[in-house]
Amino acid sequence: MARAKKTDKKEEKSERILKITKNAENKSYKCLSKRSTKRDPEVKHSLTSRINRAAGQISGLQGMLENDAYCTDILVQVAAVQSALKAFSRELIIEHLETVVSKDLKKGETESMNEFVKVLQKQFMNG
Repeated sequence: MARAKKTDKKEEKSERILKITKNAENKSYKCLSKRSTKRDPEVKHSLTSRINRAAGQISGLQGMLENDAYCTDILVQVAAVQSALKAFSRELIIEHLETVVSKDLKKGETESMNEFVKVLQKQFMNG
């Protein structure tokens, strides 16, 4: 029974990723949540730069595979992609804490903090 639940969750996640990918092909990105966050243009520019860097590195990985690059060279590029995504996540985490979470906590609301903790557990502790 537990194995079936895991499979269902994996399939559900795959479906969500597929929906996002299909929308990305059309250049329209639909968020899974109905909520949104208005970002400072400077922060948005910085985050966009970071994610574009990671996307470029992933394209580089594809090229390396197509050109039969040496395995360790590809792994070095994978580490660069992971580093770029960690930097993106770090900046987004700081922004979220400084804006959404702190604003909600000042109002006595804890929902965004509880949600944030769950996301961090999934991201960093595989929980």
